[in-house]
Amino acid sequence: MRFATLVAFAVVGMSTSDGADVPPSDPVAGRSHWAFQPFADLSGTPVADGAQSRIDDLIVARLEQEGLKPVPDADRKDLIRRVYFQLIGLPPTSAQTQAFVEDKRPDALENVVDQLLDSPQFGERWGRHWLDLARYADSNGLDENFLFREAWRYRNWVIDAVNADVPFDRFVLEQVAGDVLPFDSIEQRDRQRIAAGFMVLGPKVLLGNDANNQRMEVADEQIDTIARSLLGLTLGCARCHDHKFEPVPTADYYALAGILTSTQVMEQRFMLGEQRVMERLVGLGSEGDLLDTEYERYWRELPQARKKAERAKSALEFLKKVDHEGLKGLLEKNPEAISDGAKDTTLPSEDRIVSQNKLVAKLDAAIANAPKIPPRAMIPSDVDTPADESIRRAGKFDQLGEKVPRGFLQVITTNNEVKIPEGKSGRLELGQWLTDVDHGAGRLTARVLANRVWHHLIGVGIVRTVDNFGRTGELPSHPELLDHLASQLIASGWSMKSLIREIVLSRTFALSSDYDEAAHAIDPDNRLLWRAHRRRLDPEALRDAILMAAGQLELSPMASSVSYLGDQATAVGKNEVRRRTDFPNRSVYLPVIRNDLPELFEVFNFADPHATTGARPNITAATQGLFLLNDEMVMNAAEATARQLLTDATTGDCESRVDQMFEQILGLRPDEAERSELLDFVRKTESRLTEEGNDDATLRAWATACHALLSTSRFQFVE
Repeated sequence: MRFATLVAFAVVGMSTSDGADVPPSDPVAGRSHWAFQPFADLSGTPVADGAQSRIDDLIVARLEQEGLKPVPDADRKDLIRRVYFQLIGLPPTSAQTQAFVEDKRPDALENVVDQLLDSPQFGERWGRHWLDLARYADSNGLDENFLFREAWRYRNWVIDAVNADVPFDRFVLEQVAGDVLPFDSIEQRDRQRIAAGFMVLGPKVLLGNDANNQRMEVADEQIDTIARSLLGLTLGCARCHDHKFEPVPTADYYALAGILTSTQVMEQRFMLGEQRVMERLVGLGSEGDLLDTEYERYWRELPQARKKAERAKSALEFLKKVDHEGLKGLLEKNPEAISDGAKDTTLPSEDRIVSQNKLVAKLDAAIANAPKIPPRAMIPSDVDTPADESIRRAGKFDQLGEKVPRGFLQVITTNNEVKIPEGKSGRLELGQWLTDVDHGAGRLTARVLANRVWHHLIGVGIVRTVDNFGRTGELPSHPELLDHLASQLIASGWSMKSLIREIVLSRTFALSSDYDEAAHAIDPDNRLLWRAHRRRLDPEALRDAILMAAGQLELSPMASSVSYLGDQATAVGKNEVRRRTDFPNRSVYLPVIRNDLPELFEVFNFADPHATTGARPNITAATQGLFLLNDEMVMNAAEATARQLLTDATTGDCESRVDQMFEQILGLRPDEAERSELLDFVRKTESRLTEEGNDDATLRAWATACHALLSTSRFQFVE
């Protein structure tokens, strides 16, 4: 039978061994689903002769079943470019490319891979993959798009944790329950607290939302995020009724909801002239709580302080005008607005005025001396009285049904005795359960993570529906391979770098993207991986590569990129200050404002920051070409590249200048035909511009040529 993409369609019912129908939500019957099964045991199966690794063994075996064979390996120039972009999101320099091409040692690729895995740029590339799942953003979005001024701390924590190869089980635990973990120092406490910002980052309806409804909506968003990002399951249906497709009864949904409604991620703070329910912020450092309290007190008391200052000024005017009645009336209603000296009628009028002047100056100084925003972060906490949650009939927040003990999904829980300590939310136990291989969701989590890593490196997941491992998701194209990768991940101590290294060093990763007509006829989607997938650069890699070619990219990490914005990142009417995109730092640090993404992100398939995104859209549209032709950043980069070429003493003649331009932008030298065509274009353009009276005809001609190269598919795609 020829290969065909298989989809596990939703079922409305299943049958037991005795023929009785059971509902799809039955968690016991649901354990037969492939994603909840034990790993395939490959330990007794030797790697086939000629296979470079177990990965290649399993890939080639599946190809041979369909009468296929892989295409030849990629050219070394293409391979090194692929490795650099996939591991650090940046192209190799021409010198790095040439060094790899000339390195004939058998471990040449291995050495490059290890170097890149140790690079600080690795975390910026792979941390961004996790931020897509964590629905990272620098603002709330939705109805009132308030700024998440401190979200950047979580973003940088993710980058640092990925660079440090923090074991994934610990990576998950700190994000779900970092604020309740033990610590040995204030620094460790703060790092763990910042990690738990994962629980706070989601968008929330703030305006006119009943507090009880908001509590359930926040829990629903957290359940959806945790389930999709870690378990590859969609659980939202179970909020209103037993799941129609997955083995998840409504009781399981509210068992999880009880843990999350026992978690506080919102607080009341003074914002834009009134008390509002906002994201919870906690001070950092040894004096963090004190500084945060003082800061919030200032803004909470500011309206009253202003009123007091106005009354004090009124009292001063009464004194100056010798208005005894006015002063008496103010004294009766607001005695705190009048100084003791001003109240003393035995003192001369001048002395009373001096005393009141001092009070006015003191009050004005207190108002003017606003405290700086203290170091703080978005951090959850357990509520004062954690409690189990009631099922909501039809999902309505005010229609309470049976109360459900807090717990986890029965379909992947072998230990039915869930013990959540008294007075605790259960997030610590949830964080442990998510990677518990023996009694919890560990095997499923490992499969989902292994599939995501494969998706990012190879271009398509073994399970193409990377956020859906349930019955409505696709079946794995190579189930044994997925189990091998997941089991290797666990055996390595949940090291993501170890898994990435194994995949990148496989021959499957190193195949060329060459077309083969016979193979395409059998497997047009390349699901069996007879060749490499040709892939467009994501917007971050595209922008970073453009800035790098122009010599404008700064590799230093960045703190906040939204500190200049007001409390509302976007507001109704004209925004006087809008988010910037002109930072020279890497694109992972650009502002992610919900409802106002950078145009580059909008055009080139960025993740939706409102929800977990495991696989970004893969859309090619005319607007992408128009963006590259007209965007100011691209044009400025082209001009900067041209200036370098024209001032470089080593590129005195036009031919060598063309060679340098190709190396700087594309990382390779042009062939004779390309060199001749580009030189002809530059000369004709320069001549035309000179005739038109352009004073910078030479610069403009070379800048146009650079712009053309930056817009080519050779620059935008990885072979």
